[in-house]
Amino acid sequence: MNDREWLTQRQFAGMSLGLERIEPLLERLGDPQSKFPSIHVAGTNGKGSLCALLSSAACDSGIKTGLFTTPHLVTVEERIRIDGKPISPEEFDNYLNRIRMASEVLAAEGGEEPTFYEATFAIAMLAFSDLGVQRGIIETGMGGAGDATRLVDADLCVITTISLDHTEVLGPTLVDIAKAKIGIHREGVPIVALQHENSEVMEVLSSVGDDIWFYESENNSDPWRIWNEFANRICLVMNWNPVNSNTIWPGRSHNWPPQEWFNRKVRISAAHNLEGLCKELDQTQKPCIVVIGMTEKENLDEILSDVTSEMWHSNIFRHIVITEPTSGRKPAVDAEILKSLICANRLDSALIRRNPAEALESAVIMANQEGVDVLVLGSVYLVGDIIRYVVKRDGLDLWEQLVVH
Repeated sequence: MNDREWLTQRQFAGMSLGLERIEPLLERLGDPQSKFPSIHVAGTNGKGSLCALLSSAACDSGIKTGLFTTPHLVTVEERIRIDGKPISPEEFDNYLNRIRMASEVLAAEGGEEPTFYEATFAIAMLAFSDLGVQRGIIETGMGGAGDATRLVDADLCVITTISLDHTEVLGPTLVDIAKAKIGIHREGVPIVALQHENSEVMEVLSSVGDDIWFYESENNSDPWRIWNEFANRICLVMNWNPVNSNTIWPGRSHNWPPQEWFNRKVRISAAHNLEGLCKELDQTQKPCIVVIGMTEKENLDEILSDVTSEMWHSNIFRHIVITEPTSGRKPAVDAEILKSLICANRLDSALIRRNPAEALESAVIMANQEGVDVLVLGSVYLVGDIIRYVVKRDGLDLWEQLVVH
């Protein structure tokens, strides 16, 4: 079994909070996560976007910046970027080999091997340390206190939105999720959080005392603008240059996908939970053809409840094409099941195209016929499917498409 096969096998360990695997692994490697200061970002939605924007600003301010985000869209190397560029496969393999050897020594001594997520985080920390990163921008995977990223040397912590997601692990209520997210706080380290409308959530966040301050956005409709404003406020605190307006974050930023990819305007969103889907659909003002595909979730009915009750039946959404993402840790929701959930009372029956590329092309054809736009949403992995398809179709350089600033 080669190193990549070993890493793939780690996916079967699933998602598991706790530092008992990653802490001794990083210690054996010399605690590379402590060799540079980091901004540590948690939240339900927006944390990847905010991290990309902060990475862009830090880099433009002359700081060699390491960006760690999850999940990846196309290739695992994109979880680990330096100055906006994913590390090379050769660099990744070098650090992966070191992680595997250290993990197997620990396992031989009675310890546990890391999960896939923990292994990729450890690779990022080794890469950032060895390659001279001066500042880490680190996105949590899930929760806060028990997440592997909790071990970074943070001099600023940030919490974005708090809404219902990963409830099977973090707990069923907003208060449970807030308690998990606030776990990124370190005593004496400032933490900034997005203002929340729920008073109980605010009470949980405020429990850390004088270390926390809140940011209240004046813009409630456009998430990408919110994260730009939030990032610029943080840049003022850090004495960095403002966020670069050319920052790209696939599935989120307004400047992606490139216009030349399609002969029709196509908006592609990584919105996949209730908060994200509702905001995306609510801000859709022009008629469009919708392509949607989702991966399995514990609370799928709950995620789609508000959406199915009202939004899907708007005349704005001319036609709906349902597909199935091909990648991701969990399997796709069967297209027939998704159709029954979101289109039960819709007069215009949804079109099923299980292959994401065929779904997108069908939507573009319909959009051209009717003179409307296309909106793709439902899973971050669907974004990856589309990137993979267009890169192959047009003979593009994948690594160039994965550079974010």
